[in-house]
Amino acid sequence: MVFAEPQGDYSWLFDLVAADPIVRHQALARHQALLAAASDALHLSNGLWAAHYRSRSSQTRLAAALDRARADFRWREDQTIYGPVHAFRDAPDDDRVGHARWAPIAALYLRWETEYPDDWGAPGSWMWSRWGTKEGLLRQFNRRGLPEAVKPQIAELILAALSRPYRCKDWLYAGLVRHLHDSPFLPEVEMLTLADDPLVQLRAQFVLQVAVHPEQTPTRTSWRRWLAARA
Repeated sequence: MVFAEPQGDYSWLFDLVAADPIVRHQALARHQALLAAASDALHLSNGLWAAHYRSRSSQTRLAAALDRARADFRWREDQTIYGPVHAFRDAPDDDRVGHARWAPIAALYLRWETEYPDDWGAPGSWMWSRWGTKEGLLRQFNRRGLPEAVKPQIAELILAALSRPYRCKDWLYAGLVRHLHDSPFLPEVEMLTLADDPLVQLRAQFVLQVAVHPEQTPTRTSWRRWLAARA
């Protein structure tokens, strides 16, 4: 199967995290309108598929309409943040160019969730599991590493995850520390070991342990074992 990358101008997506609320809300409205159109196209595609399936025939006209509806859905979804996000998540492991190309928007998606969770989690902002998408991006970064262009953003996201109340899939940020061992990021983690919140202190200490042993993959189980050993 040939991997097809999305096409379009995605520079406007960075306005989803703009400091100016007017600019940010305009980008959000554009994203949600595009996603609504994609959802309508998907419903049409599903309806046509059901009709085609029930007919149990190879009606050329119906099959062609189904192909057009599916193509319309893919095109419309590709114009939202999910086009490049899915391209990053699903790119073949040997596609280094695609990994680097779409990494900034994958990092943007994670930043959007971190900085504006209400916009990110609004019903009109997503079609598929948003937590599953977050997990897929973090696992891709964990497995394939961090392009230089996104290392500063990922470092900020890890620090934010260490400092805030836990959000679904945040534990996957710990593995990214192995890709930041040569950056000024670790001294900032060390500062968090002095935080007022005891849980933040423990998280920071665990992350520093991960940095010392990059050959070990951190998991929720290894976190619990580490806590038990300290107790």
